[in-house]
Amino acid sequence: MRFAVWMWERSSPSRMLFFLKVGSKLLLAKKRRTKKQKSIKGNIPAVIAISPTMRCNYNCRGCYSRDRNSDNELSTQELDSLFLEATNLGVLSIVVTGGEPYLRCDIIELIEKHKKLLFVSITNGSKMTLELARRISKSGNIIQLVSIEGFEKHTDNRRKKGSYLIAVKAMKLLHDTGACFGFAATNTSENSQFLGTDTFIDRMVELGCSIGYFTEYVPCGSNPKKDWVLSEEERKSFRKKVLDFRKRKPIVLVQFPQDEYGEENRCTAAGIASLHINSEGGIEPCPFINISLENIRKGGLKIACESSFLKAIRERDHLLQRKTLACSLFEHYSELEELAEKM
Repeated sequence: MRFAVWMWERSSPSRMLFFLKVGSKLLLAKKRRTKKQKSIKGNIPAVIAISPTMRCNYNCRGCYSRDRNSDNELSTQELDSLFLEATNLGVLSIVVTGGEPYLRCDIIELIEKHKKLLFVSITNGSKMTLELARRISKSGNIIQLVSIEGFEKHTDNRRKKGSYLIAVKAMKLLHDTGACFGFAATNTSENSQFLGTDTFIDRMVELGCSIGYFTEYVPCGSNPKKDWVLSEEERKSFRKKVLDFRKRKPIVLVQFPQDEYGEENRCTAAGIASLHINSEGGIEPCPFINISLENIRKGGLKIACESSFLKAIRERDHLLQRKTLACSLFEHYSELEELAEKM
């Protein structure tokens, strides 16, 4: 309610209208999902994360998708069919990740076409232009997140020199065109103390961010930075700051894993509330787990909902319980590999 009041007082009428339309889309999608669930021998997740490409023009340290296969990407037609099926099944939202999504020129056209879906797209900002920002704003069904790691020092250190200014420029274009956008930041032992400051949050609000998404670093990929993993003390301290910001700052802040796992400390991926489809169509428990036994090219999204592998994960509750890392499934990666081999 506090956020809605702030939006009404300080944002343009078009921004408020955007959120009202989003609420309507989600309610209608939920009704469709409830109806379709009866004909599915599995579970229809509310959110589908999709990596339309694993290609990227950056080479960020500690990236989960670094060195993943970038060949044999889903075609425009295959993505089109996937989004249509997601709509019909009542999926609430599509998270477009990667790789850098806007290396594919067809993504914005597909988003514009599938108006009943809410898309949350994550970009490094390097492909943002005035025309693209205008299309994102006009689409009415996309929340754009721009990746940033704090201020210039931390962003450039992890990504590349100049990446901070590129991200800020993208935000300014999005703001000037009236798009709904925010930031996406990975908090590590190196930058958490800076991300968790009034100075950083106030700067994001000043740039026009309505939403902020924090993801705690998971040491996966080909070049993991284990020293970036937060200690329990750092984790608790950062959570306390996020909760404080929610009371004082005019921005919606989401934090992974805390907001996903909840009080029960239970993962909601593996088809419970979400799953991941990689650039080749492989059905994965989440973006951090590069293991798939089924492919949407052989059965569409329905086969993802009915995945025997994801079902086996859901039936083993200990795999969903997080311990020292931000992702419970990644903590049990070797066990997931053994499970996949037996199926």
